[in-house]
Amino acid sequence: MKHYDYIEWLLYKKGLLSEEKSDEMEQHLYSCDTCMEIFLSLIDEKETERAGKIISDNFTSEIINKLPKTKTVKPKIKQTKKSFKYQFGYYAAVASVTIILTMGGFYTSMVDAVPKLSASIQVTDKRPNIIADLSSGIVNSTSSFLSSIENVDINSRRKK
Repeated sequence: MKHYDYIEWLLYKKGLLSEEKSDEMEQHLYSCDTCMEIFLSLIDEKETERAGKIISDNFTSEIINKLPKTKTVKPKIKQTKKSFKYQFGYYAAVASVTIILTMGGFYTSMVDAVPKLSASIQVTDKRPNIIADLSSGIVNSTSSFLSSIENVDINSRRKK
């Protein structure tokens, strides 16, 4: 899509272009937001005041009154029946799975397995203090860095 520059829009606004070129640019405005912004930036306060004198104060209400009256149709509520059927089917499926697992002894084996699992878990009270280790590492690194700078400074003074 070819965009027009500021100068071309200024010439268009002043009516200095051929009718063919003006029509082409006008059609371009309908589909290009970038060029529309450029064109709108050319509108100054004088033109706004002039338009305000031409357009009446009740312009908006007149246009709205001229629009054809349309009826809004509210959709019928049939979703509740579908929703109820869906929920009922869901609960029936869950109940069926629960009954099958109960009959198969799944829950009984879970009750027996939980104490065995908890006995096999070892709890350690000692946890490394990562933050303290990090802090002491930073302090040690900084200290050794400063010491090396002091040593370099002392050595350079001795040589002089």
